[in-house]
Amino acid sequence: MLRTVKYIIGAVVAVAAFTAVLAIMMSVTERVPNGTYCGSYAGGLVVGNMTIRAVSSTFDMFLTGLGLQLACKNELFVYDMKTHEATVIGAKDPNNCIGSILTKNNLTLRVFFDPHADIVTLDLGLAKIECKRCPALSYFGSAL
Repeated sequence: MLRTVKYIIGAVVAVAAFTAVLAIMMSVTERVPNGTYCGSYAGGLVVGNMTIRAVSSTFDMFLTGLGLQLACKNELFVYDMKTHEATVIGAKDPNNCIGSILTKNNLTLRVFFDPHADIVTLDLGLAKIECKRCPALSYFGSAL
């Protein structure tokens, strides 16, 4: 009987410890950009979307308007959870899909994420484009 009580107490302690660890992990886990985000600039003169895959740290970006046709896939990024900024690895590389457009047009790219609003902001220096989570049927990347 004493042995059974020890096993029960041990099981209760193990479950309590597991629950505490799980609660701590859930409280420090923060939302990261993941999924498809849509945005536009200047009343729709430039429209686009990006599909972010947090697990692989890659994204696809499609922009069109004002003579710009951008369709870049599997771009790499590094996300900083403290600053909520994503660094696009190829942004300054003229041989990279995004980098070639940026360098050709003397643009910079900074990417910020608001985890509370689930909004990605693309700061191109001259313009900022806020990209909100796309409605389910609005993904048009394959149409570009």
